[in-house]
Amino acid sequence: MYSLILKDYLMLKRMLLLIVVIIAFFHILQNPPTLAISMAGIFFISSIGSFEDRSNSHIMLNSLPLNRKNIISSKYVGALIFGVFAVIMSVIFQAVFYFVFHIYDHPFPEVKHLFIGMLCILLFTSIYFPILYKFGEKYTRIVTMFLVIAVIAFGQIMMYVLKDQVYEIQQFLSQFTVNQLIFAGGLIIAIIYLVSWFCTIKIYEAKDF
Repeated sequence: MYSLILKDYLMLKRMLLLIVVIIAFFHILQNPPTLAISMAGIFFISSIGSFEDRSNSHIMLNSLPLNRKNIISSKYVGALIFGVFAVIMSVIFQAVFYFVFHIYDHPFPEVKHLFIGMLCILLFTSIYFPILYKFGEKYTRIVTMFLVIAVIAFGQIMMYVLKDQVYEIQQFLSQFTVNQLIFAGGLIIAIIYLVSWFCTIKIYEAKDF
C-alpha cells in the first residue's frame, strides 16, 4: 500500500507545490485556516481523480497483481496523510506571517479550526471517491455539482420548515460546548468516512476494466 500512496504523491508533486502556494495565498488574505485546509484538500483529492482518468492508470494498476482493496485503501489513507500535511502547512504559514509580517493576532491557529478543516477533507473524500469509481471522472463533476446544489436547496428548505423552531434549536445546542459539537460532528464524519471506504472497495471490486 505504501508504494501506491507514494505513486499518487509522485504523480502530483507539481500539484502539491501549487497547493502549498494556494494555502499560503489564503493565509496572506488572512482567511481562516479551515478554509485554506479544506480548499487544498478538495483540490488535491479531485486532482487524483482527474489524473487517473486522463492517464488511464487504473487500467495499468489492474493489470498488475495488486489487491483492489489495497488500491482503494491507499486513496483513503493518502487523503488522511494529505490532511495532516495541509494542517502542518497551515500552522507553518500562520506562524511565519505572524512573526515576519505581523498580520495575525496569534502565532498558531486554534486547534478546532485545524480539526474542522481536516473534517472537511474527510467529508469531501467520503463523497467524491464512491462517485468517482462508480461513474468515472467525467460524470463525477456533474454528480458532485448536483449534490452541492441539492444540499444547498435542502438547507434552504429546512431553514424555512424549521423557522418557527429556531429558538428551541438554539436552546438545545446551547446545552453543549463548541468542542462537544465539533467532537460529535467529527465522530459522525469518521463513521461516514469508514462507510464510504467500505462501499468504494465494493464498487471497485465489482468494476470491469
